[in-house]
Amino acid sequence: MAQFKSTTFGKISGKHGDAVAAVRNDGTCILKVYRVASNPNTAGQKNQRGKFGFVMKELNCMRKLFTATFGGQYGINKAVAIAMKNAVQGEFPDFELDYNHVQISEKLIPSQIHFVITSVEHLSIKISWMPELWPDDMLTSTVSVVVLNPLTKNTLINEEVAAVTDGSVQINLPKLFTDTQLHYWLYLTPANYAAGIQSKYLGLL
Repeated sequence: MAQFKSTTFGKISGKHGDAVAAVRNDGTCILKVYRVASNPNTAGQKNQRGKFGFVMKELNCMRKLFTATFGGQYGINKAVAIAMKNAVQGEFPDFELDYNHVQISEKLIPSQIHFVITSVEHLSIKISWMPELWPDDMLTSTVSVVVLNPLTKNTLINEEVAAVTDGSVQINLPKLFTDTQLHYWLYLTPANYAAGIQSKYLGLL
């Protein structure tokens, strides 16, 4: 931006070539480079806005969960940002959500730690793991399980239902979660909460 006192031309204003001139109250003229306003309706911008709306709608049912696992009332914003980057497939308006990449916390359980999830009864599932293979600093954590019905968008949050040292946990499902496949996540809350919650997507069962 340039400033000048015009004694020859007097006060000037308006567009001059690639610049726009204006006059301040003190008589100083300023020049700014003229920039054409960006078009908010380009294909890329429509795609980005559509993606945001799609992800927000899909994950809003887990807003309460994200408040806890991301550590604050704006947790859903963090979850949506991660999902927009990693979990959305397709182009506007035909988006799909790849739940395998939907994170319910900022930290992930290390990939070398494995879980086995099985259906043991009509209304129960069992999740097993081998704590003897885990790092010592994770053994004091508690285990929580999240279940999502993708059709009804109902979410079941089973908080601190086991200790890591237990090696397994069984979850009873309400009738609302029957007759369709469900998405499962597991997250760990450390004894020292400040260390951060770690989570992992377990799959569709």
